[in-house]
Amino acid sequence: MKRFLALFLIILFGCSSSKQMLNQGPGVQNSPGKSENNYPYGKKYEYVYRLVKPVLKDKLFFSDGSITVEFVIDGSFIHLRLRNKKNERIIVSLDDAQIFVNARASRVVNFNYLSEFSYSPNFRSNVLDIFPNAFVELHLAPSDNVIEDGGSYDVASFYPVADFNDKGKKEEIYSNVGKKVGLYLPVETEDEIYDYYFEFQVVDVKEAGPYYPKKRQVAVQPQIPSEIVVKSEGLNPSESFVASTLISFFVLVSAYFIFAREKGKI
Repeated sequence: MKRFLALFLIILFGCSSSKQMLNQGPGVQNSPGKSENNYPYGKKYEYVYRLVKPVLKDKLFFSDGSITVEFVIDGSFIHLRLRNKKNERIIVSLDDAQIFVNARASRVVNFNYLSEFSYSPNFRSNVLDIFPNAFVELHLAPSDNVIEDGGSYDVASFYPVADFNDKGKKEEIYSNVGKKVGLYLPVETEDEIYDYYFEFQVVDVKEAGPYYPKKRQVAVQPQIPSEIVVKSEGLNPSESFVASTLISFFVLVSAYFIFAREKGKI
């Protein structure tokens, strides 16, 4: 009888502990992404630029006898509107254009751009014909910063834009004041080629609110130990608990009959 009682207690406590683990799951108290120190991921910053070449201007605007260009520079792109002031057609070849980040050259990629969360490469011709008084809008990024993953695209920043709640990262962001981004843009007419080089310098850094990544990572769901859930059976936690209880019951009944047979009661 003592053997039967000991076996019953072992099975009973085993079922209780299984139920507790199914209800709580492992690692509930330390689930990722919930800590106030991790989310949001620090502060976001914006860089303020001025035009330093071919002329020095605080406003990102250039005009001569051939073209006018208005620029907007965000973390990853040089956005521009270029207007033809001549009485003849001009041609802009993006195949020959380059972007420079701290003097490092990279060919340009032109994007279809709706917002900082919605953009895709423009795969149409990189040779643009611009007729008199017409204009084009371009959203250019250095090809070295373009990341392609399964048909979706992301563009890295010219300089870091988030501090990730780290003092050292914040100091690194502010240390970029004085650094430069350049754009070489050839413009061709029927008679000659104009080599335009625009250079922009960081003159200030401003906080722009909390930083959230463009693509939030999906937290991995904790896996229940294989001793409790047999994954190949396709059971959810509640079904697994019922199954384990039934198995324990049949083990208990079998043990009783074996014990009774040994004692000659059946």
